[in-house]
Amino acid sequence: MMANTARKCFDSAQLELVKQATLISEDVISDRFQLTSHTWRKYRYDLRTFKELSPEEIVPEAFAQIVRYARPVPPERLRQGDFYSICLQDHNILPALKREARLKLFPLLVYVITHELVHIVRFYKFVQFFHADRSQRAAEEARVHQITYEMLRKNQMPDLTQIFEFYASHRGILD
Repeated sequence: MMANTARKCFDSAQLELVKQATLISEDVISDRFQLTSHTWRKYRYDLRTFKELSPEEIVPEAFAQIVRYARPVPPERLRQGDFYSICLQDHNILPALKREARLKLFPLLVYVITHELVHIVRFYKFVQFFHADRSQRAAEEARVHQITYEMLRKNQMPDLTQIFEFYASHRGILD
């Protein structure tokens, strides 16, 4: 059983790539949405991988999902704050890399994390509601894929073109 779990999870070198990809993604997001380090503190989120996820946070097909949690209301506030968790699905990413030889882990992580951070910024800015109906979610996914593509296509990262090709059909759902 332990060996099976290990194959589902990122190893230490891959976890280091997750950290590096997150830094790049935050920089790209900061540039696009003009976020300062002070503003980032308001956009509360964490990023976790398979070993850290609870059973409810694990999904069978996606590379990542966002889960929203409510923070307790501080005494000086009138309403609760949201907290988002980006749940990377190692168990889905690793087999996809084996199936799709053209995909490389690092550029895929940059794309996926950037994509999820775009969602989070849009939720915090109230551009999109977290709880939306199916058609609204599909349109939002296409918008976020397009925004992610526009932000990252300027980047000269090797192997990013293959990621754009992999996700090309996801950008086409826009109304």
